[in-house]
Amino acid sequence: GPENPGAGSRDTGVVVEELFRSAERSVLVATYAIHRGAEVFAVLAERMAAVPGLSVRVFLNVARPTGCPANVSEAHIARAFAENFAARDWPAGRRLPELFYDPRALSPEPGPKACLHAKCIVVDDARAFVTSANFTEAAQERNIEGGVLVNDPAFARALRAQFESLVTAGQLERVPGTPPDPHGAV
Repeated sequence: GPENPGAGSRDTGVVVEELFRSAERSVLVATYAIHRGAEVFAVLAERMAAVPGLSVRVFLNVARPTGCPANVSEAHIARAFAENFAARDWPAGRRLPELFYDPRALSPEPGPKACLHAKCIVVDDARAFVTSANFTEAAQERNIEGGVLVNDPAFARALRAQFESLVTAGQLERVPGTPPDPHGAV
């Protein structure tokens, strides 16, 4: 939330920017929602340009749109999401990160769907930020959110390993049409 004199908290956006600016080897980002992402991710895209070997994986909630016909394939929806992400939510002309999603969220079957609701950042297997904040301008700048920055390599590695194990098991998949990271997994 807003910084107040004597409070021990900082704006979410300040913490996120500091984490992105400090990345040397790897960044893992997980979020449920993105809005005005090109602004929110500008510092990360700049860092990726400044550090060409920086490996960045972004785990996103890709959901079947309400009313989407069952005959529209999951791959089509995921590709359209990737195109929109590149056009609206990532700074123009910058190298894209690897994008991953939970395919269970795209099932055409009726009933409740899974969603990727985690919101965290892991940088260089050393620091982790676990937060209620999505990657929206409101969450980064105005909302009152809760989050904790943990400077503990064991915790950071364990959090990253959770996501990596889901990728390895095929439970989270690369968004079709997005390039794999040329530098390998984080």
